[in-house]
Amino acid sequence: MHILHYIGIDISKATLDWATFEGKATIWQTTTPNTVAVIRTALLELKKLPGWQPQQTVFCMEHTGIVRHEVARFEYG
Repeated sequence: MHILHYIGIDISKATLDWATFEGKATIWQTTTPNTVAVIRTALLELKKLPGWQPQQTVFCMEHTGIVRHEVARFEYG
């Protein structure tokens, strides 16, 4: 499988720091509040990236227990 996008999310209780890479280039970066509504909005922005294919995307984040559950809920449906 060819991976096109790598999305790293630094999770804290109040905020999410997002960085999206295509190869070694950062193509999208933002900091958002850690809320369900804003996670949905951020994912809609990701879907606008050129060549976006969820099957060719890897999400990476640290295990922070319950704090990361909202993001994971969207990743896994």
